[in-house]
Amino acid sequence: MTLIIGIKAKDGIVIASDSQATSELTSNDKVQKIFSIGDSSAVGISGDGGLAAYFLDQIMDELNHNRGIRDLAEEMRQKGKAKFDDFFEHLAPEKRPKLSFILVGYAQDDKAEIYILESKDNFVPRKCMVGYECIGVPYIADYLLTGLYETEVKMDGGAKMAVLCIQETSRQGGSGVGGETRVATIDAKTKTFRQMPVADVERLKQENSQFQTTQKNRFYPEEI
Repeated sequence: MTLIIGIKAKDGIVIASDSQATSELTSNDKVQKIFSIGDSSAVGISGDGGLAAYFLDQIMDELNHNRGIRDLAEEMRQKGKAKFDDFFEHLAPEKRPKLSFILVGYAQDDKAEIYILESKDNFVPRKCMVGYECIGVPYIADYLLTGLYETEVKMDGGAKMAVLCIQETSRQGGSGVGGETRVATIDAKTKTFRQMPVADVERLKQENSQFQTTQKNRFYPEEI
């Protein structure tokens, strides 16, 4: 399974994912699930990883990312539906594999936006209305972000929230979420996509662990 999170921050956009993929025959914890589309947009994939990656390969070069995230979302809908119909014309819609995409980036008016596109709905873009979105196994992340997220959060704080959500989901047995945590950002000023270094992600994990320990100790105060 997968967990991918997109968060709008005051100074940019954060997109994060786990990196685990499991099938009947094998398991891999270093799978890339986040991809840049130009400098000012990125996409995360959930579902059949091999199919999703090939699907993106087929449409990526045809996407015009220079017109902003809104036009890009519509292009992905059109090209995605056409490609999926071509792949699976022999299958009824309800029997086709299910893919989900989280698309983040900037519009031409400099507004940060997040969209969800799913194969079951012919990739019709659904615009994020609350500042964050999750796909894959979203339940714990949705719960945590409902309590933690504020529009004033900055990218470092948003990244820490996303990492926390992936940490907490991976702790649950059977979630299928795990492996390395990947985080990328798009800066609001420069509109530049940047993959966060592994050391910085590990720093966020450690800070989250310290926070969890502090919170836990509140319930077990030392006797005077």
